[in-house]
Amino acid sequence: MFKYDVYINSLADLPEEKEIKLSVRDLTPGKQRYAYKHVMAKVSADADKYPDKLQVRFGRGQIHSQPYSIQVMKEVSIIPERWL
Repeated sequence: MFKYDVYINSLADLPEEKEIKLSVRDLTPGKQRYAYKHVMAKVSADADKYPDKLQVRFGRGQIHSQPYSIQVMKEVSIIPERWL
């Protein structure tokens, strides 16, 4: 099980049950802890729906009281293909 967090301005920026592009921070203990990843993922307000946990934070770092769950579909590159 992995644990991530995401910064958003409002909960409307985090639609549930849809595949969306997010920048998440990995909170799983290890060498990659606190590393940001750009991913395509599905999120849910039900903390048990998906295998990984997601902590939602608002713009100034306030933590949302309800934990979410996340399923990372794939990591995506933010660099355009033509530049690689």
